Order: sequence, then structure tokens, then C-alpha cells
Amino acid sequence: MSIFNLFRGKDKSREAGYPKELMTDVYWAFYGGTYSSEKDFVQAVDKYHTELERKAEWRPGEVALQSKEVIILYSYWDENEDDEVEADFSLVADKNFFTAGELLFKIHNKVVENLQDDDHHFFEGLTLYTENGHETHIPGYALMQGS
Repeated sequence: MSIFNLFRGKDKSREAGYPKELMTDVYWAFYGGTYSSEKDFVQAVDKYHTELERKAEWRPGEVALQSKEVIILYSYWDENEDDEVEADFSLVADKNFFTAGELLFKIHNKVVENLQDDDHHFFEGLTLYTENGHETHIPGYALMQGS
């Protein structure tokens, strides 16, 4: 069963007014291992954007999501099982919201091990999963992955 079908029920996230898409203008590739600090990670993304001449689009200090918690859904290829795996995880913000830098940093550290050798390891933003059905009003976002 797809994890994207596990979150059924009343659409609490849409009622709460969460954006349909987040950070679609941010460029990143999930590789290189985890980062020990958000500062080091933001510097790496800064460099990546500078190399792509996209520096203006990356605003790590900007509030990306007005929520203390978020559920992220993503998929990756499991070579051992020779199958696509769909997974989800929860993130908690350091404050009552996520900045773009904090959100991407935490996502990167959660998914990099599974995505660094995957064809679809490029970040293409987050899309609100409108049927997450969480009674706690925690938004769910699907990680958009490109190759």
C-alpha cells in the first residue's frame, strides 16, 4: 500500500491554510552524507546555488512553514529488495515554525542515506499532501524528487 494512501480522512491541513507548495525555487541534491550543523548545511546550499547562479532564490532564514511539526513523505529505490520504498517521517521545528534552512537541513539529514545513490536525488520542492487526515492538524508534504 502506498504511504500516500495511508493518510486518508478529513483534510485538516487544508483547513489550517498551509501552502500547497513549498520551496519549489530551491535547488539541492541529496548526497554527501549528513551535516552536523544547520550552519554548515546552509553554507553548502549557498555554494550550490552560487554555482548554479541561483543565489537569489535561496533564502534560508525566511519562514517556509508556519507549523511546529510536519510529516514528510518520500520514496527511494531499495536495491536489496529491488523495489521502490515509500517512507514518511516527522520533523519538529526548533521554534514554532520552520525556516527554509532548517526544514531543508532536517529533510536532508533524514533522507540522504536512502537518496544519495538514487536516480531521483534532486530536491524539487514540497507539495502539500491534502489527504493526510491527521486529527492533530500536522501538515503532510510529499518530497518532490527529480533526476
